[in-house]
Amino acid sequence: MDQVQYWDVFPKTIKVSKSLLGTVVSLSVRGLPRGTVQFQSADEIVATVDVNGLVTLGLNVGSTVIVAYDSEDRTIARYVIAEVVAAASEIAVS
Repeated sequence: MDQVQYWDVFPKTIKVSKSLLGTVVSLSVRGLPRGTVQFQSADEIVATVDVNGLVTLGLNVGSTVIVAYDSEDRTIARYVIAEVVAAASEIAVS
């Protein structure tokens, strides 16, 4: 019987203000992925991620998904929601 290998990536959500330009958050992989975890941002205008799982946010307002794949074949993935919100001085109230 094959051993079940569970893994995940944390945190699951990241939310920062645009006023915190260049905020960096490190993603943590826990468990046993099949290979070297590969990271990808669905929208690099909002957040970028490097090969080590360092997410840089605050570039533009919006939200994106950071995808962590468990190996080069990219068949199994985990997801992190990254959101950049407008700074308080930029919010209009009517």
